[in-house]
Amino acid sequence: LSLSLSDLSSSWAMGFSESWSNFTKSTKKKWTKLTGGEEEQEEQTWSESFRETQDEFCNSISLTRKQRMYGFLICFLAGLGISCLSIVLLATGRLVPFAVCYSVGTILSLASSMFLYGPWYQLKNMFKENRWIATVMMLVFIALTLVAALWWKSVLLCILFCIGQFLATLWYTLSYIPFARTLASRCIGNCFEL
Repeated sequence: LSLSLSDLSSSWAMGFSESWSNFTKSTKKKWTKLTGGEEEQEEQTWSESFRETQDEFCNSISLTRKQRMYGFLICFLAGLGISCLSIVLLATGRLVPFAVCYSVGTILSLASSMFLYGPWYQLKNMFKENRWIATVMMLVFIALTLVAALWWKSVLLCILFCIGQFLATLWYTLSYIPFARTLASRCIGNCFEL
């Protein structure tokens, strides 16, 4: 890695500030048109408006392929590191920090691919027909893990929900690899002779 961290951060900062400037300029233009008495256009739904704004913002951010890879690796490794730290916290008997760290680690690892594809594309992919169940299960287990630790104060439930979180994340990840779910199902079936 010949590119130093300071070079990376300064080039990213310059790219981000330029992108932010473009985003704010276009937002100001839209606001001026909106308040300037121009013809009102057809009213958009909240999701359409959000997608348009988000797409405009993401398209104005220009990260190089190398910067995207660095962002992906840093975010993924941070998520993995935080998840590993949570195991140490569980071993020391600190339930709430364990649950929070494990859940944040899972979310960071999942969010890392947004650097590669962009947030809107990632969200659309998460709820495609072949992986929406895994996505919902993963989000439910994250919420249940936090509830078990913060309100119920149950170590056993917290650990069970973390296992569910891990399995849902694994099943979600396997959905991106062709035939991986089929292979995993067959392996599990053969192990338990189902």
